[in-house]
Amino acid sequence: MKAAKWAVAAVICAAVALGLYTNVAATAAAIGAVLVMGILYLYFIHFGRPSQVAGLDEVTDTTWHTVDLGRTTVSADGSAYAMFVRRGTSSNLVIQFSGGGACWDGETAARPIRPLGLVRGYTRDLRMFYFDSLTRLFPAGLAGMADRRATANAFRDWNIVFVPYSTGDLHVGDTVNTYSHNGTTTKVHHNGRNNVTAVLDWVYANFPAADKVLVSGESAGAWSSAFYAPQIADHYPDSKLYCLSDGVGIVSERWRDIMDTTWKADSAKTLGFDIGTDLYEDALLHRCDATPRAIKYLHANTLYDDTLTRFGAALNRTSTETDAFIDDWAANTKASIARLDKSDLHYNFFLTAWGHNARKHATQHTLTNSNFYNKCTADGVPFSTWLKRNVIDDEDLSLGQGLLA
Repeated sequence: MKAAKWAVAAVICAAVALGLYTNVAATAAAIGAVLVMGILYLYFIHFGRPSQVAGLDEVTDTTWHTVDLGRTTVSADGSAYAMFVRRGTSSNLVIQFSGGGACWDGETAARPIRPLGLVRGYTRDLRMFYFDSLTRLFPAGLAGMADRRATANAFRDWNIVFVPYSTGDLHVGDTVNTYSHNGTTTKVHHNGRNNVTAVLDWVYANFPAADKVLVSGESAGAWSSAFYAPQIADHYPDSKLYCLSDGVGIVSERWRDIMDTTWKADSAKTLGFDIGTDLYEDALLHRCDATPRAIKYLHANTLYDDTLTRFGAALNRTSTETDAFIDDWAANTKASIARLDKSDLHYNFFLTAWGHNARKHATQHTLTNSNFYNKCTADGVPFSTWLKRNVIDDEDLSLGQGLLA
């Protein structure tokens, strides 16, 4: 197969070279037209919004569909918000919370994620902080666990509800803030709580029951999966409930103020836990309610997470001149995993230094819906296998114990 691809590439290159040799202008125009058509195809077709449905009863295939959730939902910049759903062939359900950064002050609010910014190269200090509107990357760009065509994917037949993230507030905010920075103002709709409420209302109406429910999240959504898993478990008392948090954890003294003062999350009342300095650990261990829930918590981190370390530095106003901010984050992450592992929770972890980039002193951020899903390993076991064994096979498996020492 690889040989055939190289042969086709060689033929194309030879044809282009011949064309340039015989007629430069015509060949250049043809190449330009192909590039323009390719860009238009990617933007309007491949990454175009899937067809819209109101309810699951309208879905008769296994492709993605858009659900408009009404006027109570909105993105950070005031533009429309929607969710995505894909019907499966099993009675199992994934509720996937998307990542996409966060903003909490004038400087971070003034720097939303933009396509051009993504191609400007790597810097240790973050240039962009959050999605302020629905990105076209989703759902077409989802891979890994969301890849329906991969026969080896153990979740390919599951129903999937994808919860986009475009409010800069870990899916929990309930306010509109106007931030100021360098003489300019940015109005941000921190509407995460209302968006999630609308999504879950739709989910409960359209999936009244399920054998297994996996509440999953990556990056910012990894915190959200832990925040909302207890509420979802209460709604599905007869289902086996799993919570996967992939790429999570920043220790900061600022969390309480940001969550409850800046974003108006009202954490204790609406999310049911008391905020300390580690939001993920707090959501699992510092519950305000005494309701017992049979949730299996699954926690995945790479040891020098390239995104969380830099977000942590920005949040805590820590210097990035040396590697100290990375090593401090790694130490905090290992300590938190060790505490959670010793708790009474039903908890399993995946910790790895796989793919460590020595020059950047960094590892991959998230794994669940990326091309690293099958590639990244801990103790020689792929992430996808670890997840399958914990959820599909109901085995208890933690990997990376040796890194905690």
